Amino acid sequence: MGKATILIAEDENINRKILGRILSDTYDILYACDGQECMDLLREHVGEISAVLLDIVMPEKDGYEVLREVQSDAELSKIPIIVSSQMSKDEFEIRALELGAQDFISKPYKPDIIRHRLANTIKLRETAALVNLVEKDELTGLYNKQFFFRKVEEKLRTDETGRYDLICLDIERFKLINDTFGLSTGDQLLYHIAGLLINAGGDRTICSHFGADVFFLLQPQDAAFTEETYLDLAEKINAFPIQIQIKVHYGVYHIHDITVPISAMCDRAQLAVDRIKGQYDQLVAYYDDSIRQKLLNERFITDCMKEALESGQFQVYYQPKYELTGETIAGAEALVRWLHPTLGLMQPGSFIPLFEKNGFITQLDRFVWETACKDIRERIDAGKKLIAISVNVSRNDIYNLELVEILYNLVEKYQIPIQYLHLEITETAYTDNPQQIFLVIEKLRKLGFIIEMDDFGSGYSSLNMLAEVPIDILKLDMRFIKNESNSSSGKGILSFIISLAKWLNLAVVAEGVETEEQIASLRTMDCNYVQGYYFARPMTKGDFVKLIDESQLSEMHCKSSVRQEKESDETASRRAHQGRVMLIVDDIEVNRVTLAGAFYEEYQIQEAENGQQAWEYLQKNFEVVDIVLLDLLMPVMDGFQLLKHIRSDERTRQLPVIITSQGDKDGEARSFAMKADDFISKPYNLEVVRHRVKNVMANYYLQQLQEEAFLLERISQMDGQETAVLPSNQPVDIQAELENLRRYFDIVRLVDPRRTSVYPDAHAHKCDIHGCYSVWGKEKRCNNCISLRAVQDQTRYNKLEYSEKGLFFVISQYIRIDEQDAVIEMVTKLDDTYVDNVFERDLLFMKLDELNHRLESDELTGVYNRRHINLYLNTYIKHARKYDRQLGLAMIDLDGLKKINDTYGHLTGDVAIKKVAHILKTNFAASKGDFVARFGGDEFLVVCRNIEMKVFEKRIRSVIDLISRETFPGEEKMRIGFSAGCVGLVEVPGCDADALIAKADERLYRAKESGRSCVVASD
Repeated sequence: MGKATILIAEDENINRKILGRILSDTYDILYACDGQECMDLLREHVGEISAVLLDIVMPEKDGYEVLREVQSDAELSKIPIIVSSQMSKDEFEIRALELGAQDFISKPYKPDIIRHRLANTIKLRETAALVNLVEKDELTGLYNKQFFFRKVEEKLRTDETGRYDLICLDIERFKLINDTFGLSTGDQLLYHIAGLLINAGGDRTICSHFGADVFFLLQPQDAAFTEETYLDLAEKINAFPIQIQIKVHYGVYHIHDITVPISAMCDRAQLAVDRIKGQYDQLVAYYDDSIRQKLLNERFITDCMKEALESGQFQVYYQPKYELTGETIAGAEALVRWLHPTLGLMQPGSFIPLFEKNGFITQLDRFVWETACKDIRERIDAGKKLIAISVNVSRNDIYNLELVEILYNLVEKYQIPIQYLHLEITETAYTDNPQQIFLVIEKLRKLGFIIEMDDFGSGYSSLNMLAEVPIDILKLDMRFIKNESNSSSGKGILSFIISLAKWLNLAVVAEGVETEEQIASLRTMDCNYVQGYYFARPMTKGDFVKLIDESQLSEMHCKSSVRQEKESDETASRRAHQGRVMLIVDDIEVNRVTLAGAFYEEYQIQEAENGQQAWEYLQKNFEVVDIVLLDLLMPVMDGFQLLKHIRSDERTRQLPVIITSQGDKDGEARSFAMKADDFISKPYNLEVVRHRVKNVMANYYLQQLQEEAFLLERISQMDGQETAVLPSNQPVDIQAELENLRRYFDIVRLVDPRRTSVYPDAHAHKCDIHGCYSVWGKEKRCNNCISLRAVQDQTRYNKLEYSEKGLFFVISQYIRIDEQDAVIEMVTKLDDTYVDNVFERDLLFMKLDELNHRLESDELTGVYNRRHINLYLNTYIKHARKYDRQLGLAMIDLDGLKKINDTYGHLTGDVAIKKVAHILKTNFAASKGDFVARFGGDEFLVVCRNIEMKVFEKRIRSVIDLISRETFPGEEKMRIGFSAGCVGLVEVPGCDADALIAKADERLYRAKESGRSCVVASD
């Protein structure tokens, strides 16, 4: 068994040597020269150090500071510390012991005393550690659950005359703290609370940490533990340094009968606290007969729920959803009711929450889903018009790995159109486990299901969440509508949320609508659909069928922007891939089908059963084939023979070929000797196959571009050209180095970033807002491109880039070839697990978003700058054309700014510019996608989306008129005129952002020639 390790923290070298000589035979020793070095070593060796000998008087940090810092750390505080000092006064010793020291020794050192006290301290620590493993919670130092039961039972048995309370403390939404700030911060909070509980209760209190965010206390009733005590404790908990309110609740069980099992007492205190979760105005709840009765009712329901389902006691009711403008029925929600043989009709609130806790909700949900599908099928068979039926998917269902298959199989079983079965998922489910729910919902949406977010506004709502979550319909919670629509501010919030949802192309359903006043208010807010008692209550199937047979029906329109983008992108992708052909050669059909399934979205797939068929196809179609996936063992002509034909023919010799065969070394070596581009062993891992195909194609494009380099170099020297790469006569060692690098990076590119687009991707893409390197190429370099900086500084730069595709690490290495500057770009996609664990991806993305926002804002005015225009305007133009929408752009210029600058100075001119920017910003709605940017100097650019040109011109003129009436600094009567040039996207077909701005600028020049405050909007 090895020696124990001790840390000696002493600033005097002679004292360190003396202590080392005394203790080195028995212990391994670490040395620290000051308090800061002591803390660094403690943190580095926290699990190894058995004790610390700490001098009081040291530079950097003295011994007292070290003691304070150690005691504030849950792990370090477990290490015993012996303090040494030449100051032998009692007050110094007492102060050290109060700060957590285990012992105190005076200088000069006495070897026997030091050895003895150190050995006793370490032994005491090890003994306590063993006891704590059995009795104590490792994180907080409080009793664990089982030992708490034992200590409480012992206390109640030995103190029969005393009256006690069992108190449960629960932290509201503790998971949110862990997810946002990290597990380490969550652990520190729990340790902080544990210390407060010990101090609050005193010696007669027994405290326990049951795990997660739940604490229990046994507290004498005669102690001063009042409502004020609970409030004071909550305030102290919120003193923990974290940027979020920490909400706690207490559940109290008065112990009257000590024969009740301790576990049952704890359950009752927990039930009391559960009763007030989510109620922010109530801090403490007490267990009483109503909770006991609730327990009895729950037991009754649990005992008969399975029989009720089997005997048909559960029935599906339907509540219609009305289109608000025409008051036609557009859909309905399937709701479950329990017709109990003795209790009669039971409302969902009396059993659904219990079913969610005990898991029976999953069986009940499946019953409702199947019933709804049957009823839709009945209308199809009867030849009647369909309306969408929405069914609830509970949080429990989301964790069922077979959920997607279950729902899809039901649709297939009853052969119903999938868009008529909507899935409602509550808002709180999205916040509980967003990654899991996003994954499941995306699978459901890809199949064609319509997703509704239910009860928005009932939980921890985030407006940002609306833009992020994969939904098609937003349902506003009834309580939100009741509470908010009665106040002017509430109506403003409600209107804003509806407008935001509409801007995101989400349909809005207001549920729980009961009054004419609510209907009138919702109409003014342009709400789409309503559901509630005002129009119809939930009703039996018979009554519902009769109602819709006698009513006018309409379709529920629910094309979210996410869904439209997805469908449009899929269509565009299919069109783009019509010219790309992959030839799959294999005599076994299942292999061909498997590979085809992996690439059907990227390539047109051609199949051949043997080499002869494949060669005949290639001779006729060699110009359109992009890549060949080739098996080796086939009849008629095997893969080796076909590969020889391909490499021998001038027309096909450079065609990328990947061998897909059984992985034997001889076959693999022979394939590479015959110049196959890669070798993939069977059975296939499709992720590996996709990755290899991507790399082979990237390398192929690079080689193609290098062969044409000389011609491209000449073209690039022409004015206005951006295409160029390095000369083709690169040294062999550079080519070999590039090939070697491709073994280690996802992307390796050789470019001249000052003059070229990014190669080797033949289909260039624009870079996204966050990163250039998350895609294979883009049209031109960004102004923050690190490859440009690498050339300018003749060095290497690294950076992290991220996009929706993930997080990437980028290296740009400057090199010099044939007297020319160049850069090797190396890109690696970081593994998602690594990103989540190391970088806390959500927080990283949030910080990068903040940085990008600052980079896109004009420092003087706060409106957007040229960078924002460069990043987004082309995207807006593309989006408008894709959906056949209008877009208006105006260039606006101050007419009298020079006079202000010349007369009163540029600082006064800056005040005028800021005032104009504020007026422009407040008169164009950013929530609808409009934006204002400072183009430079005294020029501003305004962009409005989804607007007719007549309306746009009118708005520009009204704002110009508003600014013209404003007075500006300098003279009371000084006014500034404005000129503007306006252009609509429809006027310049096929234009890009630069062309649109140039047209507006041309009209601005004409406006300035015509006089002050003039607007030109046509040629």
